[in-house]
Amino acid sequence: MAKSNETLQFLDAVLALGRHVLGIPANIRASIATGIAAEMNTRVERQLREMPVDSLRGALPKGTRLGGLTGSSLRTVADIARVSPQTLAAVPGVGQRSAAAIHAEALAQQHRVRAETRFRFDADTRTPADTAILTSLLTLRRVEPAIERLRMSVATLEDQVETFRPDCTRAGSRLAMFFSGSAKRAAALTAVERIRAIAMDPRIAPLQAELTALAYSPPVITDPWLEYERDAAAINALLSQFVAVGSPEDEQAAHGDLTREFVDEADRIVLDRTHLRSFLRGYQAFGAQYLLTRGKAILGDEMGLGKTVQALAVAAHLAAEGKRHALVVCPASVVSNWINETAKHTDLKSWQVHGTDRWTNLQRWAERGGVAVTTYDTLKTVKVPVAPGLTIVDEAHYIKNPAAQRTSAVRAVLDSSERAVLLTGTPMENRVDEFRNLVGYVQPAVAHRLHVRDGLAGATSFRKAVAPAYLRRNQVDVLDELPELIEVEDWVLFGDQDSGTYRQAVAGGNFMAMRQAAYSPATRAGSAKLNRLVEIVEEAEDGGAKVLVFSYFRGVLDTIHGALPGKVFGPLTGSTGTANRQRIIDEFTAHPGSAVLLAQIEAGGVGLNIQAASVVILAEPQWKPSTEAQAIARAHRMGQIRTVQVHRLLAKGSVDELMRSVLAKKSDLFDEYARRSEAKESDVAAIDAAWDGGVAPTEQDFVRAEQRRLGLGGK
Repeated sequence: MAKSNETLQFLDAVLALGRHVLGIPANIRASIATGIAAEMNTRVERQLREMPVDSLRGALPKGTRLGGLTGSSLRTVADIARVSPQTLAAVPGVGQRSAAAIHAEALAQQHRVRAETRFRFDADTRTPADTAILTSLLTLRRVEPAIERLRMSVATLEDQVETFRPDCTRAGSRLAMFFSGSAKRAAALTAVERIRAIAMDPRIAPLQAELTALAYSPPVITDPWLEYERDAAAINALLSQFVAVGSPEDEQAAHGDLTREFVDEADRIVLDRTHLRSFLRGYQAFGAQYLLTRGKAILGDEMGLGKTVQALAVAAHLAAEGKRHALVVCPASVVSNWINETAKHTDLKSWQVHGTDRWTNLQRWAERGGVAVTTYDTLKTVKVPVAPGLTIVDEAHYIKNPAAQRTSAVRAVLDSSERAVLLTGTPMENRVDEFRNLVGYVQPAVAHRLHVRDGLAGATSFRKAVAPAYLRRNQVDVLDELPELIEVEDWVLFGDQDSGTYRQAVAGGNFMAMRQAAYSPATRAGSAKLNRLVEIVEEAEDGGAKVLVFSYFRGVLDTIHGALPGKVFGPLTGSTGTANRQRIIDEFTAHPGSAVLLAQIEAGGVGLNIQAASVVILAEPQWKPSTEAQAIARAHRMGQIRTVQVHRLLAKGSVDELMRSVLAKKSDLFDEYARRSEAKESDVAAIDAAWDGGVAPTEQDFVRAEQRRLGLGGK
């Protein structure tokens, strides 16, 4: 029976190895938490050391004496916070009462600084402490999923061994077997055979090999900062598990200012992550939970917050429940992006129902399930063979017009789908009632209840009215690590050539020609805008930054391309195929050093992730604020690690001035009624009115205004 003991010892060794490996993630997590806490203390201490003792004076009670502190070794707030009040009282001219007040205020400043300090990685500084924390995060990201996949196998093995351990142990002892009855001896012999069978199971050797590799061959992170630059969004999502949630106001913002009733209902959902590859931030998990509770709803998060991964988390959860058919409807420009994101964030099979293979892939999706990705135009020409368990409508403002053919095609699928998610960072643009249209597509009863009186009754009433159908969070509320966004209006003055071209366009009443006139001379000497644009690109090259240049006009992009120095990619236009579009973006991202990517704003400004760029140039003002906002959000989004500079090129004495004023009014309208999940103020216009009288300026209004200003025959 000695061999039975050897077999049991072998299995015990495998189990011990398994328990060690299963504990690795917890050890790494503890190391990360300790490292972050130490670094936070260092950062707080650094800030307090930059605050001289004299800076406390204004916050101290009247009559408090600093005495000889300013001339002592206790020169900063950090020094004061570190010592006791008794030490301070011993400084000449201070006294016990002043010492207590000074020490209390120093601790208050320490608490304030600590509360305001957020841990984020700085790719430009790259301190040893940050590098160590980042390396641990990357190690955790690689090993934890692999280890979790083995947890059930180790637990099953342990259950099997423990079931037969007592009898098998008895079989290994001659004395125990001698004093055992026949039934116990038979049970012991059976246990020995079962233990041997377990050890001979063909799954044991691979399990032991995997455990050994995880225990003794940790992943090698050769360049943590390069990996961070390539996938900062996912790494920061993991980092968010280790940093403080923040104040109650921060938590409320993460919930989109929903009422407690909706928050509690969402929190009761346990998100099934079986098919989910990526870590979710807290607000993203809540977003998926909210969407699951609502059935059909609008996710209106600001661009860059990860609406795609939240929708895919819903699809993954439903797939785990056996509801395997998810359908994505999106602009053609982002089909490849949805295919890539589905593979990145889930293990669900994706099918491109667009292009030459659309019929074949549609049928395969119907038979096998997964995520079918199609376009608005394709959806008008195909019949969806099965009712989707989930329909995701990306850039849902494309269906704001109920009379449009693509809206009818989408609504037919929405009506047949059990669940639906409308994704848009701009749920209303020119008219507030467009927001009501979108609500009507997912929850008609809620849209029907929206009334002027909700606005008249105040913001709370309006918030309650739309809460069942609409969730909105903003970057500033939930992305503490997102770098700063700096927006600059670069106003230039026309010279002789561009001024002459502009006047001709105005005289001809051609609005589109007026918008392009600043670039028509096609030379730096003749075009003030082109000259300034090249200057910005040259400055970016000096700093090694990548640049995105957006224009509505293909001709303007061609002119810019001809004038730019260095490496230029694109342009991305409406005619660029989806696969080629993604290839250009990938090459731009991978290019070492500075580069420029040119894109038509309607084609490249929607649904793409281009965080490699940290400078954005808008060649001319756009008709809608959402167009500009979405273009900027291609760079200023989750995963961006550098401050993003936005340059709006504008010409004085041109239609640019009128368009900027109109854009400002449109932006105010959006801020008022759609930037939060609940309206901010009480106003009748919260439901119906977008402009005074409900009428927005037209292109011809701008033409006539410029003709009158320049005395060119307009009325």
